[in-house]
Amino acid sequence: MFFFKIQIIYCLLLILITFLTTPLKTEELNDVILDAYNFYPDIKKSLIEFDNAKKDLTIAKTDFLPSFDLSATQGKDISKSFPDTSNLGVTGINPTTLGVDLTQPLGASKILNFKKSKNSLKIAQYENSSVIQNVLFKAIKSYYTVLRNYFLLDVSKKNEQNIEKKLQATEKRFEFKDVTRTDVFKAKARLAEAISNRIEAENNLEISISDFRNTVGRNPRINWYDDNKTKVISSNPKDWSKFVDIPKIPESLEQSIIIGRANNPEFNKIKLEIENSKIDMTSSALNFAPEFSISGSIGKSLDSSRTVERKDNYSVTAQVNLPIFNKGHNFINVQKSKNTALTKIKSLETKNLDLDFQIKSFWKKIESTKSSINSLEISVESNLIAVDGITKEAAVGTRTTIEILDAEKDLTQSESNLVNAQYQLVISSYELLKQCGLLNFDYLN
Repeated sequence: MFFFKIQIIYCLLLILITFLTTPLKTEELNDVILDAYNFYPDIKKSLIEFDNAKKDLTIAKTDFLPSFDLSATQGKDISKSFPDTSNLGVTGINPTTLGVDLTQPLGASKILNFKKSKNSLKIAQYENSSVIQNVLFKAIKSYYTVLRNYFLLDVSKKNEQNIEKKLQATEKRFEFKDVTRTDVFKAKARLAEAISNRIEAENNLEISISDFRNTVGRNPRINWYDDNKTKVISSNPKDWSKFVDIPKIPESLEQSIIIGRANNPEFNKIKLEIENSKIDMTSSALNFAPEFSISGSIGKSLDSSRTVERKDNYSVTAQVNLPIFNKGHNFINVQKSKNTALTKIKSLETKNLDLDFQIKSFWKKIESTKSSINSLEISVESNLIAVDGITKEAAVGTRTTIEILDAEKDLTQSESNLVNAQYQLVISSYELLKQCGLLNFDYLN
């Protein structure tokens, strides 16, 4: 039994040591978009508006039901007669009435309002989907912008450190007359430029972190350093793949356009707005038609006069209202609803053109960026080899310090270009999903 307890304690200690020595889990995109969804105010605002659209549909449904009104009165009526022929002098009664009224409007306006409310609910749903897409994309872009700026800052820091070492070496060689004063000042100029680029990269990182905080509601949890302030990864831009998963996009440009027209929330919202504008045209035309309603009432009067103790009333009324002239508003409203429908149709045509253009643009950008990344990876590898070769050749006097600095500058530029291209690829992919109406929790799993 004693040895069994010792084994349990040993296992627990092993698990604890393993947990403490394992690097902390870095930020994941799923956490970012979920936190942004729970934090960003536009999401809550859109959900409230969507809930109001549901209530409007419920109201439109209840408009088909009749309305009931219950009324009751009670009072005191005193009368005096001069001269008094009844020998009573003063007459007092307590009149009381009870009534129930039932009204049932008849007409097509209720049906049209119901259809319009159903479309308005779908419009609110598309608006909510559009808001969610915008917030998710904003969160995704802010996350990858922070990640990109971390990489660019590392590239600029590495470049600054390398040039600083080159400057120190050049100054020592100048003391032995191996290089000229021009080489020293050229190295100083490159170092000043590298420092400026590093400061700019630090500022860009701070700005992107601030934007992330405003979108997600917290600071990013990217574990760039461990507890000892040692970088977990190298500044090699190829390490980008450790943090980024390119989302799945449609297989072809034609498929992207088809999916976009079927799922883009703003495009489908305009189509429903056209339907509602046509319903408004029909409603405006009803201003020329008569309106029908049926009402019934049951009433009871108690002690209504000195001679009547109780009186019952029953009535059924059919009513028709035929508009003759209402200052010409009905004609104006018909023309206004036609103009509104025409503007919605034109908006749909514009959105169709814009949607096709955006999908084609992002698709082409994705394709061209993929090709650029392949070339830039070769460029980075080649520049690494070139820097190493020129440095060795300079050690034996066949290369100058300026050539080393030029090679370092080319390497830094190619690394920065590769990071920016990798960033552009993932952002363009999510932009394409947004235009296709696929940037949602279901598609992102």
